[in-house]
Amino acid sequence: MLCLELAIPPLPQFVTVGYAVWSPGDQHFARTFGVYDLLLVKRGTLYMEESGQQYAVGPGKLLVLEAGLPHNGYRPCTEPTEIYWVHFIHELPAAKLRREEIAWSSLLAKGTVEDEAPSAQQRLYIPKFADVDTGVLEPVLLEMNGIHNRLNTENALRLHVLLAELLALLQADCARTAAPEPSLRLAQAAAAYLDRHWREPFELAELEEELHFQADYIARCMKRHIGTTPLQYVLHLRLEEAKKLLGGTVLGIAEIAEQVGIRDANYMTRLFTARLGLTPGAYRRLRQRNAAAPAPARAEDRE
Repeated sequence: MLCLELAIPPLPQFVTVGYAVWSPGDQHFARTFGVYDLLLVKRGTLYMEESGQQYAVGPGKLLVLEAGLPHNGYRPCTEPTEIYWVHFIHELPAAKLRREEIAWSSLLAKGTVEDEAPSAQQRLYIPKFADVDTGVLEPVLLEMNGIHNRLNTENALRLHVLLAELLALLQADCARTAAPEPSLRLAQAAAAYLDRHWREPFELAELEEELHFQADYIARCMKRHIGTTPLQYVLHLRLEEAKKLLGGTVLGIAEIAEQVGIRDANYMTRLFTARLGLTPGAYRRLRQRNAAAPAPARAEDRE
């Protein structure tokens, strides 16, 4: 399956939604415009062409026409054709890649109380052209159309929420695989093992013995599907736990290092500083200052 990759944030923005039944002989007109046009056919067949590529969008098929690319109907409908469409915009261009090329299990940096911006840009994936489960998608589309037909200030936000829900369902469809390839299964098995043993001394030999593969191959599989080597994965888990302990306990740096499986407190300080840009002590003081900051005054208290 070919997927479109959209960088987020920001999330795609809702423009419009619609539903129609096209009669035999109806044909989509030619145009190029700056929105994504998501088409879902429930009944019949819609014949679309985009930049010279033809798509016969039959029952249960979804096609996403991309912003800025010319599209048109290359032949008329031959039977009554029931169609839903959603238009949305996204300020960043889409990339295309195969479903099996996506690192679905990649670790993402977590936001902290000190962050003033997203910790890292993430990715949203939706099918370009695929069979989908209309029974799952149609309730969302029906609600979107219902709100759009009686749009007001009170319910407008719900349309944007529903677009995000629709895209999440489509991403889940992208991620679904009937039989994960062996390298993905190995990467997931390695991550599961490390999730259980990350506090223990890191030994590649034990990982090899557990999974019955050589360490180099395990590392390549994890790098491909998760985005990290086994050691990087373990260090990520240890530093995330260290952040929790620094913010929620009075334990010393050496004690925290010991609890998260790092035997040398100086080494933990170097790792922490390299990953977060501040020392463990500075991180703790920042957390304490934020926790002690007074809450904004209520309107009634200022009167």
